[in-house]
Amino acid sequence: MLSSRAQKPEVSGQQYAVVLVNEDQLSQLMKRPAMRQVNSRFLAQDAYSRYEKLKQRTTAAVILLLVLVAGGLAWVFVPEPAMASMFDWSKPAAIPALYTGASFSVTIASVDRADGANVAASRVRALGLPAFTRRSPGKDQVYQAMVGPFASLDEAEKAQRNLGSLGFRAARIFVDESLRTAPRGEQPIVDTSAANPGILLLGAPDRVSLVFEMQSEPRQVSSSRPDGTTVQIEAGPMSTPAQPQQWSAPEGVHLLHTVSIESLSAQGGLNYVRARLALPEFAKANVRTEGRRVYVDLAWPLDGENARAPKPMTVIQEGDRGAASTPNQAASVPAKQSTAAQAVEERYRQAIEPIHQRIREVRPFLLSAAQSGSTDVYAALDQTFAALEASLTGINVPPSEAGQHQLLLSATRAVRQGLDPAFAGDRLANAQKALVMFDGAMAAPVVIAAP
Repeated sequence: MLSSRAQKPEVSGQQYAVVLVNEDQLSQLMKRPAMRQVNSRFLAQDAYSRYEKLKQRTTAAVILLLVLVAGGLAWVFVPEPAMASMFDWSKPAAIPALYTGASFSVTIASVDRADGANVAASRVRALGLPAFTRRSPGKDQVYQAMVGPFASLDEAEKAQRNLGSLGFRAARIFVDESLRTAPRGEQPIVDTSAANPGILLLGAPDRVSLVFEMQSEPRQVSSSRPDGTTVQIEAGPMSTPAQPQQWSAPEGVHLLHTVSIESLSAQGGLNYVRARLALPEFAKANVRTEGRRVYVDLAWPLDGENARAPKPMTVIQEGDRGAASTPNQAASVPAKQSTAAQAVEERYRQAIEPIHQRIREVRPFLLSAAQSGSTDVYAALDQTFAALEASLTGINVPPSEAGQHQLLLSATRAVRQGLDPAFAGDRLANAQKALVMFDGAMAAPVVIAAP
């Protein structure tokens, strides 16, 4: 039978106490120096990621080195224009585009054949007016002879009145707005100095016109074409020197590239403006003046027109056939004829100059005489023009001057007709018509021909 008192357990053998310590406590107990941890953040599972990072850094360093070496070689060996196209900071600043506007022309004839339009334009051009032809767009094409273009409606209306007095009663004003809203893009700041001429580009049928508006009516305008792609114009004098500027043609304009102006000093302290136009070699240029405005008309070459003039034909007159039997002799015939023609032209110029001078002297009195109503004045002035008519009739006229000479003779006879006491028409209108004819015969517009 068991006792009611709890019995103590029996433990056989030696007993031990268990003490739990960490590494630091153990080091203190054992008196060992503390251990320094190395690569405490390194884990065995991160070895691959560290390898990838090291490879990326090495690759980037190699690429950077190759870029630096290639850039150095390009800087040394690549041409400057190519380098300029690679870096935006090396490109020149954009130049502003020309201001554009509507043009006003006068239509004088509309026919169904090009020959008819050319004849009408030639007649008006002989009167000193800027005439040209164009083929109208559309299904039913017609050929038109036109005068202009002009920068203002006042100039066009004045030309219309002059054409009406010359018999072109059906002349009508034509407005061209093809360049009025031409895109200009972002424009840099431009020095709009009051000393510089105003510059405007006009669109017209089959052509464009560049207009320089001077400070005052220029007393001298000269033009030249130094090479096939440059037209140079000098105009003045001006009260103050012009500031250098440059413009580019708007997008879509192919007859003109750039325009630049600069000041030009002459003897006596006078200031002139020099303009340079860069244009295609095929473009035709014509320079004219209207008051303060200097126009440069740029047009496409005519259909079938070549850049070079055709070779002259060898013309042998009937009496020269036996003499010109060999090639050398045949070649000498045109040379002799050319020399003879030049001599005739020179004699004509010497004979016509005194007549031109006399007309310049008496023309200021023509309008006042037409309004005087005095038969004595009519008779006195008629004697002067009768002598001029006799001189014109007695001159030997070369073929190259036949058109202008005939126009001068017609103007003289028109004056005499208006001075006749029996004349029943408008004497003032007749005198104005004669003055326009004189201007056309004595002061033809300046034409710059392509070299």
